[in-house]
Amino acid sequence: MQQSIIEESRKIASRFLEANGQAHNAAIVSEGRGDDFSEVQAILFVLREQSDRMTRYEQALACYSDEGFWEDASAGSLAEHDRGDMARNVLSGRTPFRDVC
Repeated sequence: MQQSIIEESRKIASRFLEANGQAHNAAIVSEGRGDDFSEVQAILFVLREQSDRMTRYEQALACYSDEGFWEDASAGSLAEHDRGDMARNVLSGRTPFRDVC
């Protein structure tokens, strides 16, 4: 079962606190009562950013793998047809194509 981002943040923060001699705070975080701790918030921010990035990558791959998306395109590399727009959009934090995929 996949953990939620907040659960994963708590787990990582708890381990960090435990490793730094803060067993009491680690226990608070593990119990879900320390979501306001800066350690939890920092990790939560990073995991959300990574999740958003992964979602964009998966959207782009879904477009590239959808035969119907490219059915009107002639032979050649898919990147040639979109001139790299999809990759540039995803790498710069935008959706693959605006309102297409």
